[in-house]
Amino acid sequence: MVERLCTFLWMAIALLSSPAARADSDRPNIVVFVADDMGWGDSGTYGHKLIQTPNLDRLASQGVKFTQCYSAAGVCSPSRSAILTGRTPYRNGVWRHLSGNHEAHLRTSEITYPKLLKSIGYETCHVGKWHLNSKPQFNDDKFPQPDDHDYDYWFATHNNASPSHKNSDNFVRNGEPVGGTYQGSGLIDE
Repeated sequence: MVERLCTFLWMAIALLSSPAARADSDRPNIVVFVADDMGWGDSGTYGHKLIQTPNLDRLASQGVKFTQCYSAAGVCSPSRSAILTGRTPYRNGVWRHLSGNHEAHLRTSEITYPKLLKSIGYETCHVGKWHLNSKPQFNDDKFPQPDDHDYDYWFATHNNASPSHKNSDNFVRNGEPVGGTYQGSGLIDE
């Protein structure tokens, strides 16, 4: 699924960047879903016989479905960096999984699809797992964060919600820690 999204995304950017797209004020919304550890065949829309994914199936039936795409890496951090930049992980600065303390991170010099979308008038948002810098670097001004990669808004955690998604204590909204404060806000099922 992740590898299909990458190809779709770059095709969408190419179409949206055309002069005809810029003249049209009714631009489509672009939503990219990235799921960790989900293989290409792990949904009903791609033929899995046991796993039921009715919402993904419905999205796929209303959009474009690709069958010949590949992931840039076998783990999440470099795959995410390649989706954002269209470049191989060794070229964009994230060549390994980034859970511990490591100097690798997505460099601010990289051109990301949020930057391209902003250049044609879109607002951009990242919600969920960031995982494009090491844990000690997440939400540290000395290292690039989602807004440094042209997201107007972001609500993220470094890797996984802790201790759970019900009322995690490690989320950040636009650089401000908000973990543990959103229970009862309607953002989660209680």
